[in-house]
Amino acid sequence: MAAPDIPLPAINVMRYLELSPEDIALALLSLIIGFVAIHLLSKRIMGYARDNMKIPQIMAIHIVTAIKLFLYLVVVLIALAFLDEDIDAIILSVSAVVMFIFGFGLQDTINNFASGIWIASSRAYDIEDEVTIAGHRGFVKDMNIMATEVKLIDNTRVIIPNGKVWNNPIVNVSRMPTRMIVVEYSVSYNTVISEAVNVALRAARKHPKIHSSPAPLVRFKDMADSAVILQLRGWTDTEDYYPVKSELMTMLFEELNEAGIQIPFPQVDVHMKED
Repeated sequence: MAAPDIPLPAINVMRYLELSPEDIALALLSLIIGFVAIHLLSKRIMGYARDNMKIPQIMAIHIVTAIKLFLYLVVVLIALAFLDEDIDAIILSVSAVVMFIFGFGLQDTINNFASGIWIASSRAYDIEDEVTIAGHRGFVKDMNIMATEVKLIDNTRVIIPNGKVWNNPIVNVSRMPTRMIVVEYSVSYNTVISEAVNVALRAARKHPKIHSSPAPLVRFKDMADSAVILQLRGWTDTEDYYPVKSELMTMLFEELNEAGIQIPFPQVDVHMKED
C-alpha cells in the first residue's frame, strides 16, 4: 500500500535571501533566549518537584520532558514567525507527520512511549532503586520516554525498552524500608535441634542491626540426604541488607563451630558385596 501524501510547505530559498538582517537577528535571538529560558525553567521545575512534590523522580523527569518539548516547539514557531513563515501550514504538516508515524510503523516506539508513562504513573520504581527488570538485576540510573537504564552489580549498564519493562514482572527491593534476611544452614542428624536453633538466635541477637521486632526466628525447613536444613530469619533496614547478611552468616558460622555443632557435607555410604 502506498504511503499517503503528506502536505509539506514549499521551501523558497530566495525568499530567505530577501529577509532583512533585523528579521534574521530577531529569529536567532528568540531561539537563543528561548532555549536558555527553557533550560533554566526546566531546572527550576525539577528542583521544585524534587523538594516540594511527593512524586517519584522518574515521574518528575517525564513531566519536565513533556513541558520542554512543548516549549521548544513554541520557541521554534516564534522564530519562524519572525521569518514570515506560514505557521498554520507548518502546524498542519507536523500534525500530518505525527499521524503518519502513528499509522504506519513505529508501533514499538509508541509502545515504549506509552509504557514509560504507565511505569512513571504507577511508581513501579525510581532512580537508584534496586530492581529486577526483564531478567536484569541492578540499580535504576535513568529513565526517559523510550527506555530505562539499569546499572548491573558488575558495573555494566543495560538499556531496556520501556515496552519490555512493562510486559515483564518488575521486582523492586528498595521500595520497602525493611527487608527480611534469610540464611539457611545445615546441621548433622545427630545434632540436638533445639541447641542448633538457640545458637542461630544468639548470633542474630548479637548483631546490632538485626531488628528485635519482629524478633528473629528459626524454621525447620527440610530433612535432606546428608543434613537437617534450618532457616534463620531476621529483619534489617533495606539500606543495610547486604552487609548485615554477610556479617550474620559469618557470626552464625563462628557460633556453630564454637558450640561444637557439626556442619555436615554431602556424603555417600558404599557397601561392598562379596560374591
